[in-house]
Amino acid sequence: AEAHRLYGVLDRRLAEAEYLAGTYSIADIATWPWISRFEWQTIDMNKYANVLRWYKAIAARPAVQKGYHVPVKQPGVPMPA
Repeated sequence: AEAHRLYGVLDRRLAEAEYLAGTYSIADIATWPWISRFEWQTIDMNKYANVLRWYKAIAARPAVQKGYHVPVKQPGVPMPA
């Protein structure tokens, strides 16, 4: 229940701005890793269209893509495509 409330807060904020603080900032950098594990949290991202848009935009950033090649991939750990 608390996770859904928090996703709702994020979704409402992201309805007003492209990024959490308006422009890409440490707020996005700090929050994105938590949201990137939405599958573990059993969150249906289709219910949070603004969070999904934001998640995909950050996942597509070259630095994020580069970062996902650093760790050793572990079975069962979801990694963004």
